[in-house]
Amino acid sequence: MAEVVRRRVPFSGERSAVAPATCAQRHMWNLIQRQLPDAAFYNEGLWTELPARGTSQDVLDAFTELVSRYESLRTAFARAPDGSLTQHVLRTGHFEAEIHTTGPGESPQDALRAWQCRMRHTAFDLATAPLFRAMVVLTGDTPALAAFCVSHIAADLMSMRHLIGELTRLLDARTTGRPAPPPAARQPVEQAHYELSRKGRALLARSHDYWRRQLASAPPSLFPARRSRATNPRDPGHAGPEHYSAAMNSQAVPLAMTVLSRRWRVSGSAVLLTAVALLLGSRARLPACTLRLLTANRSEPELRAAVANLHQEVPVTVPLRGEHVADIARDAFTACTTAYAHGLFDPDRAEELTRAAGRERGTPIDLSYCFNDIRNAHERRADTGTPPPPHAVHAATAATTIEPCDFEEAETFFFVVVSYRPGWLRLVADADTAALTPDEVHGFLRGVERLLVELACEPAESTPPTELATRAWPQLRHSRMAMPQGGGAATGTARGDCHGHTTWQ
Repeated sequence: MAEVVRRRVPFSGERSAVAPATCAQRHMWNLIQRQLPDAAFYNEGLWTELPARGTSQDVLDAFTELVSRYESLRTAFARAPDGSLTQHVLRTGHFEAEIHTTGPGESPQDALRAWQCRMRHTAFDLATAPLFRAMVVLTGDTPALAAFCVSHIAADLMSMRHLIGELTRLLDARTTGRPAPPPAARQPVEQAHYELSRKGRALLARSHDYWRRQLASAPPSLFPARRSRATNPRDPGHAGPEHYSAAMNSQAVPLAMTVLSRRWRVSGSAVLLTAVALLLGSRARLPACTLRLLTANRSEPELRAAVANLHQEVPVTVPLRGEHVADIARDAFTACTTAYAHGLFDPDRAEELTRAAGRERGTPIDLSYCFNDIRNAHERRADTGTPPPPHAVHAATAATTIEPCDFEEAETFFFVVVSYRPGWLRLVADADTAALTPDEVHGFLRGVERLLVELACEPAESTPPTELATRAWPQLRHSRMAMPQGGGAATGTARGDCHGHTTWQ
């Protein structure tokens, strides 16, 4: 019979501290507050298989070391008397851990899935640290795998990947006797002080100017005929889910990306962003498409090994006026580079700017559309590898699969590029069903693949971008959102300036 032992594991760090919350912490706090009462929506976690050595106590000791090293894992949050958000680092305390011994016929993965399901529905109290839980699965007396769950305000994806790597190194050190010194990394308290410094304030001011420029060129909505649920709640009598997600596993997409990255001299992410922007923008008959990019904000050396929530979501506008898709892709690559350079910003100030721009136009600006490339770094570097022949790209489409999945984000539209297995990519699209129906979500994913494959197999690339988009996603021909060519958006009018930029009124 399976056995579960629950433990409260003590930890002790070097200091306690109180400081203002960082920009990224406030960004995530705001997202979590909007998602209430589902306070567990932004719980995140990773797991790893373990080498067949050591004990469950060795694993718990390694987790304890991680909580002691990285202050974000033992940080709570509260409002100061002036209403500002503050972070409170605990020096000592306890975190929750489970030790699960598998029973007859139960695999370690079975135990992991059950624990993960509970964690997705067990909220953290952000006012009580640590925002961290752990589990170990034993087969007999041997650790088979370990997992942890954190609140997203404590750690982003790069942090969680780093924690898994550190856990493995600490276990190796414990079982081999070799020391495992902690890497040099900036803690969130120091990050907050940096943001308040003269250099940090100058950086934030430049980011605010960037937001103003983006808000001037962004279309009011990518779905003007179907407002997001935030501004047009679903009819209570309407049946069906509020969100729908599907995942496509494709060999053809990474092959086509390799061809197009080399041909256009842009990154693989820019290739994918171009396809997504062209399909969505064509669907709404817009001259530009604005999406939010998730930025890691780790360009400084002392942040590369940091464990914290550093990511923020910065808008990028992709102009769709290029005569050829290659022109759009190069503009997208340039726009992305600029956006990532402004990834650190004050989220409250950005919201103020967005509301002010909406008041100036006379219509709210909807930025609830996201693009996120979370492939492993080595896969992103492989985008410019040797391009495959066209027949190989086209033939790979026969292996493509697409199916519903349980991914969900609190946005009108969210597109994610995920590592799957060597030679494959997993593309996930999640949409509010008031914006895209389930059939349209499936059609969109197929359209991304068709568009990239056709471009990779057509060296001349002479077909106009809008025609390519319609061929790739046939539902564009029947879109209820479509407007006459040359018309303005349903909620605003576009005009071009002498430099080719688009502003909205």
